[in-house]
Amino acid sequence: MARLPVKSEAEHDAALAELSCPHLGSHGCEVYNERPLICRLFGTTPQLLCPNGQRPVYMIDTRTEQEIHAFLRQTRQVLV
Repeated sequence: MARLPVKSEAEHDAALAELSCPHLGSHGCEVYNERPLICRLFGTTPQLLCPNGQRPVYMIDTRTEQEIHAFLRQTRQVLV
């Protein structure tokens, strides 16, 4: 997260009001190479399904997803 461009509180508020992301531009993600873990997992696991019905050919299996969340709990990290 520290490597992402700083956005103003107004930009964050506007994105939240639209249930969007402050780093989402007209051509998609503006921070794709540095995107947070939540973005990397979004739409690829059973618990983080894409609301638009999009998905990869192979979803991350439930066991792997549980291991990811266990790792985050152990290291006290958050998804964003």
